[in-house]
Amino acid sequence: MLRRLWNRVDFAASSAWQNFWRNAAVSVASVLIVWVVLLALGSLLLVLHSLDQIVALEKSRASAISVYLADNTPLNSIMDFKLHLEHDPRVTAVTYVTKDQAMQRFREMPALDPQVIDSLGTNPLPASLDVTVRDIRDLGAIDQEVRSSPLVDKSPATNYEPSVIDKIVLLARVAGIAGLALIVALTGLSVFIIMLTIRTAIYLRRKEIEVMKLVGATDWFVRWPFIVEGLIVGVAGAVVAVLIVGFGYRPAVQNLQSVLIFVPLSYDPSYLRLVLAAMMAFGLLLGTVGSYLGVRRFLKQ
Repeated sequence: MLRRLWNRVDFAASSAWQNFWRNAAVSVASVLIVWVVLLALGSLLLVLHSLDQIVALEKSRASAISVYLADNTPLNSIMDFKLHLEHDPRVTAVTYVTKDQAMQRFREMPALDPQVIDSLGTNPLPASLDVTVRDIRDLGAIDQEVRSSPLVDKSPATNYEPSVIDKIVLLARVAGIAGLALIVALTGLSVFIIMLTIRTAIYLRRKEIEVMKLVGATDWFVRWPFIVEGLIVGVAGAVVAVLIVGFGYRPAVQNLQSVLIFVPLSYDPSYLRLVLAAMMAFGLLLGTVGSYLGVRRFLKQ
């Protein structure tokens, strides 16, 4: 029984491999389109994950505002200003950040070259008061009030950007919709090309299939080699895409960190593993669906 099962598996695998190379041009085209689909899928998932990280950080900062102080402001005036803000019922906390502390924060930014900072010579960053409010809707009013103080630096006075989160969320939404539309279109194209590959293989082996049917071969015995061929296409495309995304994700994040030093991008290996697993599963699904649709119509009898 086991030997018979093994013979069937061996026949399906060897026949599928022969079919793949008999029609190499269409088979390679199928692998390439599956690779493009999965590469787009993996890239989209990683980009959306990075945008989610940025949105989460911005939301955590949404209840706070940094008020930048002029360099010539005396310490006693800063403390008086800090006390004034602390007495505001809308404010929950005020933290004084010195110029040295601001520089230390700047140094801790990911992918920031310390030599660039050292080359500055002097510390150009202003001291600040980090003000946390009870309700983020009060940030705008507090921003307007502190700007009128002579203690506040005018370029810029604060880091208040009310539209940042909305813009990031909109960007994530647009990227998600556009990416999903692209993946759906490419998925349809890949399934069609895999169907074409399988149908071409069936046409090339039509006489052999007729003989197999005459000697009593079941429909599924005839179908399995073509379904396995589709799986080969799906796996081959998935493996190439997984290798590119798997090895390219960290360098891509590092390069973006060096350019977008104020954007909180980070390498997330656990999420990467989920994405790579999803890509492999989707590649198998594409190969299975495309091959099954190819054999269903032409091998009904």
